[in-house]
Amino acid sequence: MRSFIDVYPYASLWTTELHEMLLVGSLEPVELDAPRIIERFNQPEVASALREVGISSPEALIATWVTDRTGLGGYAGDALPVTDDQPRIEYADWVRYDELQRVLPRLMQLRTDPPLRGTDDVFTHKVAAERRVLLTFYQASLNAMAGHQGLWAQDMQYVLDRDDGNAYYRWFGGGSK
Repeated sequence: MRSFIDVYPYASLWTTELHEMLLVGSLEPVELDAPRIIERFNQPEVASALREVGISSPEALIATWVTDRTGLGGYAGDALPVTDDQPRIEYADWVRYDELQRVLPRLMQLRTDPPLRGTDDVFTHKVAAERRVLLTFYQASLNAMAGHQGLWAQDMQYVLDRDDGNAYYRWFGGGSK
């Protein structure tokens, strides 16, 4: 992360699935224009591709926003950057059994509201609802890994009651794809 934000003055973090996040960086400001996002999502090929990975609406897409460069900088702290001559992660034992349980809650604490333009209250409320579902799914995942079956089942029921069309959620909940 340190290397990324050292290169890109405009950076953000988005969730993609339980075990991965997506860093988006730019040398120029990136605007999250709600009407433009909705317009793009309404293109059949875009909607189809996003639905295949569990993103069923423009609001669900925006709900995957985690934080901006400020949050990333706070997370990276005083970590040294990875460089060609100092490829620290190539030789590190950075993948540990409990890494998800350690890192995911820290990343979720960085959450900020996405800097949306051109939105209204209805869209904003739908994004918040999608975000609650996504965060509950992540909590269900942490509960499953901790062996809390009852909490996992309760969280997954909440998630599936609100988005039973999501193949990823159904798979994790023990259903079919």
